[in-house]
Amino acid sequence: MKAQLLLLEELSRIDGRLQEEEAALKTLPERLKAMRTDLQKVEAMLQRERLGLAETEKFRRDLDSQAKIDEQNISKAKAKLSQVKSGKDYMAAQREVESTRKTSAERDEEILKLIDAIEATKKSIAVHEKDVAELRAHVEAEEKAIQVKIDEVEVKTRDERAQRDSLSAKLPRDLLKKYQTIRGRRGIAVVPVLKGVCGGCHMAIPPQLYIVLQRGTTIETCPQCGRIIYWKDLLQEKRLEDGEKTK
Repeated sequence: MKAQLLLLEELSRIDGRLQEEEAALKTLPERLKAMRTDLQKVEAMLQRERLGLAETEKFRRDLDSQAKIDEQNISKAKAKLSQVKSGKDYMAAQREVESTRKTSAERDEEILKLIDAIEATKKSIAVHEKDVAELRAHVEAEEKAIQVKIDEVEVKTRDERAQRDSLSAKLPRDLLKKYQTIRGRRGIAVVPVLKGVCGGCHMAIPPQLYIVLQRGTTIETCPQCGRIIYWKDLLQEKRLEDGEKTK
């Protein structure tokens, strides 16, 4: 029975490691996916900023074209002003010149504001481009590191599964089935008992059962949580015995 308990304990240890590794194989790609999503978001923000700049620059070009038209209109209005003869026509031409000048001045002021806005946006984009480049490099580095980790975990998992299969084959079928049933219900199926307390549910076991565990002649379960339990010192003694036999 001591040998079977050792096998069960080792099987439980392997299953615990496999559970952690399987969780890592799930969470590592999710972590990578989250980083890629963040990168896509900041790249999209940068693209929107670039599109906004392109629209502003187009608007400025349109205003520049209109400003040239304003200059032509002012020249025409001045020429018209010099040709009028009556006072009424002169006043009308003068108002046209002033109105065109005012419109041109307002447009020039708007162009200056656009120039300032464009320069500020370009500086902002330059900063954000640097940030995105750094984030992209970080994500690429993390992708490589995570892939290396995934490869390592997959190799480790394969090895431990092979070891698990080897251990399982050494256990009686009914005992293995019992172990797997408890593991499916409780997660951890095999726990030690230390000072009369179950290592799974942390409840005290009956004194008589504690004595039975110290004998190590049967496979017992905790009355409270149903896990397979063993006296911790018993397996330590068994390991020492097996070590002496090996020598």
